Amino acid sequence: MQKLSFKEYLESKQQLLKTLGECPIQSLSYSVLKYCRLIVGEKDDKIAVLLKPGQTIIVEWQYKNVEDVEPKPLSIRFEDSKEIDPEEDFQTYWKPKKLIKWLAKNSSEV
Repeated sequence: MQKLSFKEYLESKQQLLKTLGECPIQSLSYSVLKYCRLIVGEKDDKIAVLLKPGQTIIVEWQYKNVEDVEPKPLSIRFEDSKEIDPEEDFQTYWKPKKLIKWLAKNSSEV
């Protein structure tokens, strides 16, 4: 592995930040820790998804910019579930802060 000069380091860092600024979408996987349920869908047409320990939730987050602390959830998918197609994307009407709190309480990031 070659060593970078300070100038090359700064250029690569700027390029990385520019790329992140153009495409601030990140998919994170969470492993469910306990029996729980997550509400998905709109307020009028909501579904309670029952989850078991070991199942995986994949949330696609959209950040407004690189410094954004509270991203917006774009889609939610469920793996290892017999009742739900793993390719089906769900939305939630929950505020991002509520979903982050729920994920911290009921799951761990993989």
